[in-house]
Amino acid sequence: MQNKNYDVIIIGVGPAGLSAAIYTGRARMSTLVFGIVENSHLYKAHTISNYFGFEKDISGPFIMEQGIKQAERFDTRIIPREITSIIINADGTFTITDCEKEVYAAKNLILCTGTSYAISGIKNEEKLIGKGISHCVTCDGFFFRDKKIAVIGHGNYAAEEAMSLLTYSKDVTILSHGKEFFFSDSMRNHLSDSPVILKKTPKIKEFWSDPTKVGSEKFEKILYEDGTVDEGYAGVFMAIGTAGAISFAQKLGLILNGNYIVVNDKGETNIPNIYAAGNCTGADPQAAISVGQGCAAAMAIIKKNRGVKVYVQYN
Repeated sequence: MQNKNYDVIIIGVGPAGLSAAIYTGRARMSTLVFGIVENSHLYKAHTISNYFGFEKDISGPFIMEQGIKQAERFDTRIIPREITSIIINADGTFTITDCEKEVYAAKNLILCTGTSYAISGIKNEEKLIGKGISHCVTCDGFFFRDKKIAVIGHGNYAAEEAMSLLTYSKDVTILSHGKEFFFSDSMRNHLSDSPVILKKTPKIKEFWSDPTKVGSEKFEKILYEDGTVDEGYAGVFMAIGTAGAISFAQKLGLILNGNYIVVNDKGETNIPNIYAAGNCTGADPQAAISVGQGCAAAMAIIKKNRGVKVYVQYN
């Protein structure tokens, strides 16, 4: 049976996450990394000319492959799955659930989820945030208790948000936003045992509020691109794509600066034992910077674990 208790769990398999894993793994701290390599922005880079140590152009997939091999050399375990839930325990440790409903425990957590580019493109989304449109079930679910609620999305993230909303209402529908639903087998089984409704819809064009109602600008209807209208929902929760830094940060109570997690130069957040590195901190989106921030977070964890102010890896 695989170990499910780790010194460090890293969410994100890009340059920041892999750099951190190399350091903690080499320091003989049990390390687990979650993430799908193909989703990394670095993986999608065809040609890289400015990364230190390479005379000739290299590709993103090449760097990622080398980074994974290096991390695994130090006994890091890498699982190509999404994380759907993080819970802070009373003792300051973490319980983490993946999209297959497998549960893991960690003493330290590093968020390296990058930035989310899953823009909905739905008209009036930003305008109506806080007026019927929300991005955080933990923050706003309470305000829609016992009401009809919609979740916009088509994957595991949307399913997890819908399941969380069942705490507040038993009338929850996932709207696919013009996509085919795609859930892991475990998540699909979980959904089938719940009252959550799946509704395959055309692409959503607009969240509508009646401009003729003075002073009552709030979400009222969903308009689809084929001209059909969906009414009756008291609120809508956005869950397009996968759970990213902002979603985790809001649920965990991390301090944000706009859309980025606030960290110090060690990668520490405002919550003990939670660190962040890479693009999710608002750093310039350069692999070299992400690698450095991943190193800094890992070094902070290693020093704390060993009770030292200075730590050097000689071999």
